[in-house]
Amino acid sequence: MNGHGIPLIWSQIAEGGAGAAAPGSAAAGNAGSMALLAFRRWCSGLTLSSPGPAPGADGLRILLIALAALLVLAVACQGIGTALRQLLDLPGHVGLARRATGRVWGAGQLVAAMITVTVLSWTGGLSLGFLSERSDRWKNDMALVSRSRSAGEMALEQGALAALTPLRDVAGLGDNLPILSLAVYLIFRASSGMVSPAMKKADVAAIRGGRAVEGSGWATVVWGCGSLYVLYRIVSRASGGADLPLGGCLLIEAVVVPILMIVCDGFLLAWLLTELRNAGLPGVGADEERFRPDSALRLMPAAMLGCLAALPSRYLGTLVFLSLQHLPRSVGSGAGGRAIRWLLGWGLVDVQGASLVAVGLVGVVAWGRGGLREVLRGGRRLLRAEGGHLVATTAMSAIATALLAGLAYSVLLLLPLAGWVLPAADSYSHYATLPAGLWTLAGLIELAQRSLPTARALAPEAVDDARGPGEAAPASDAIGGGPDGPLAVAAGIGV
Repeated sequence: MNGHGIPLIWSQIAEGGAGAAAPGSAAAGNAGSMALLAFRRWCSGLTLSSPGPAPGADGLRILLIALAALLVLAVACQGIGTALRQLLDLPGHVGLARRATGRVWGAGQLVAAMITVTVLSWTGGLSLGFLSERSDRWKNDMALVSRSRSAGEMALEQGALAALTPLRDVAGLGDNLPILSLAVYLIFRASSGMVSPAMKKADVAAIRGGRAVEGSGWATVVWGCGSLYVLYRIVSRASGGADLPLGGCLLIEAVVVPILMIVCDGFLLAWLLTELRNAGLPGVGADEERFRPDSALRLMPAAMLGCLAALPSRYLGTLVFLSLQHLPRSVGSGAGGRAIRWLLGWGLVDVQGASLVAVGLVGVVAWGRGGLREVLRGGRRLLRAEGGHLVATTAMSAIATALLAGLAYSVLLLLPLAGWVLPAADSYSHYATLPAGLWTLAGLIELAQRSLPTARALAPEAVDDARGPGEAAPASDAIGGGPDGPLAVAAGIGV
């Protein structure tokens, strides 16, 4: 099945149940078109939308089931009394919100740069699409959606579905070409020794303090994968297929492209995690510690697991779609075709909803050393210590994302129907939910820090014995700064 024949998989939709249509009927064709449009919107902009031909409350139902499952998990780990007490701890929730907001403000330099580049990138992509042949496709998309949904119904539906992806704007940054290109450039400079004098001075101090530079192997992996993915995205855009993953060349691409995506997403998420983590530690986050790729590389590959926990449907959809291009056309009929259509339609929504149960792992990543096992252990520890607060934080994040996204759609869809309205509404909903995503990330980091085991203080003689005779304490240790200093260890980093 070649790339041009791929949409045929949606043209064979003939599902049973309420609202089903006979094969070949107009309603069935509309169902296939809506499913294809929903998948295109997810691949091109991480906008989760309903693949059904009629509006419904499926997103809200999946959200409630996911939150209930997370609450049951918290009760199993904490006991019903502790879990409910934390869930109803209003002063604690207010304090968490305040501290999470403080972390975001503390990392204001990176946050401001990320928001600026992201908004400019999305706006530039919209402008180029409006001036290209994609404007005709946008008109057809808007006409398809407006025939089955009113503006209010679409705003409610998109808000509920956006609540299933509270970290969509911070865990899927690999598709942002300007940010990814800048990150690849900085990693390549750092790994090749082309760094600023301030960074060289900091590295010399670290070496004199007896610390090994970590993450050097991952530096090569990240800038290599990042370079390949930038080229892949450029070729995809040049071929006119930016809405769907480009494939059909080699069988191995079905595995390689998702790996490239998760490596790039993981490093950019790790960068955000280190900035937000350090913003909450006194004495850390000075100018010489900012924009240093090695701090983020220490969180690899755990940050990749965090991206997988936050956006599993991103990688599942790409894997299934690229694999489908190497299967015969006959696979579209029968049980195999129904399974594929579910995986590329409602399956993405269901899997994304289930990911809310594991979203707390993203915060745990910030306090580790990049190992996968320690993230899983930290996730269990988080549920035992802060399970009720985690449920409340996830619910607050989902509600904020739903309200902001729904508001953006409500305003944009009041405009006269035009081809650019639907992609503009998708983009502006991301503008609105980006601050909520940053707050969610900071809140998860705060909860994960609370769940860390308390470090035992060593006597000064023990510290001197461990350092060795004649070795002076590094300057950064004297002030307790740096992510490996005693101040950070006391806070629990790497435990």
